[in-house]
Amino acid sequence: MSDTEVPPAPSSPDCVAPAEDAGPETQVRYRFQYQVAAAHCLSLAQAGGVRIVCEWHADFLMETDGGAWEIVSVKHLDEGSWTFATLFDEGGLARLFDTWNGLGRTARARLCTNAGFSTSKSPISARSLEKLCGDAIQLDLPVSDDRICSAVAWGIIKAATKGKYANIPAAGIPATKKWVSGDGLPAGMLEAVKAFLAVLRIQNFPHKSYIRDYVIRSYVEPVLKSMERDTRTGPDCYENLLHAVYNASSDNDHQPLEPLRHLVEPDALSLPNKIDERVRRRTITPAAVRECLLAARVETPSVLPASRRPPQAPGGQKLDAKLLDAGVGDDDRKYAQRMRNLWHDSWQRLSTGFPQDLELEYELEEEVLHVVRSLRLELTGTPHFGSRLIAALHERLQVKGLRDEPTLALHDAHLRGLAYELSDQCLFNFKDFGASS
Repeated sequence: MSDTEVPPAPSSPDCVAPAEDAGPETQVRYRFQYQVAAAHCLSLAQAGGVRIVCEWHADFLMETDGGAWEIVSVKHLDEGSWTFATLFDEGGLARLFDTWNGLGRTARARLCTNAGFSTSKSPISARSLEKLCGDAIQLDLPVSDDRICSAVAWGIIKAATKGKYANIPAAGIPATKKWVSGDGLPAGMLEAVKAFLAVLRIQNFPHKSYIRDYVIRSYVEPVLKSMERDTRTGPDCYENLLHAVYNASSDNDHQPLEPLRHLVEPDALSLPNKIDERVRRRTITPAAVRECLLAARVETPSVLPASRRPPQAPGGQKLDAKLLDAGVGDDDRKYAQRMRNLWHDSWQRLSTGFPQDLELEYELEEEVLHVVRSLRLELTGTPHFGSRLIAALHERLQVKGLRDEPTLALHDAHLRGLAYELSDQCLFNFKDFGASS
């Protein structure tokens, strides 16, 4: 490859095998990487992205709508900060440039790290590069001038002398203080680095000791709230997703194809099909992310998943009239209205909008009315019938007592609210008609 030539590449990174692919063998050491990948899975699913491919060309790839790709490298530093020199070697920036260049410069690039960036200038500071490509809003945003680009180009070339980099040209390296000049750079290298910095983003994450809570708070819970799910399932959702990333990153690439498949599908052993098979096993889609979130449930659902008091529901006059006619006290009538408000607000927020919700609502109504009929027979003729019926309903209507476990996170209070709503619909009274017949 000449210094000015852009390396040939296929239409997308998922159609070519990586030059090195040691991910599955070494993945057990990289829990921090999986936690960062899990955060990006949630972001991609929330933004309507396409997929994440783990351990492919880099720590993972992201594909967004329109076939746009992003190469992501994750680097954790136990202590200290990145200096300008270490940023390209241990910090992985040279490898990220090499991968981006080898894929035809068609993708974006991202470096995710927990470490800070040194302000020491040698010849420029790592901090100046982080300010240029970082995810924080900088009021004094530096311009990507030739001095910065030249220094980055020399940093990349210097790091490449320590390893195998197929897409980084070699050159005699001058003294560090001369790196701010492009003199001596291979032809086309300065322009390549300018293009690289234009698509590079540096993203900060906390130390591995805190990243679990950070991902749950900053990524899992907002997605759960947008889905109207109970945020108390956040830790379990997080573990489900982390397990999915772990599996995608250790996908048994060396396992043979299914027996006789190559006889049924003669092309199964061709290189493109082998690559496609490996990519599919390393892929996490938004649908898979959603499954991880929906699989987690809490045994005691929150009464107020929206974390606020329910507003006044329309209607309620018929319920109040029935309670008043049955001689129910003022306190119980107010409580009944509160429970009915809760049901109206909670059902609207808990239901998914799928047809199964209508079936579940009907089944709940039938079970509540069955309990009401049973209690009316048991309590007929007793004094203070209306108040006793209310007390018995509160005791008997429990989610754990339902014939089938509901698919939504319902609380016992929701069932009481449904009972009062059914009374408002004139499906039962609180007056003891049996005692007067």
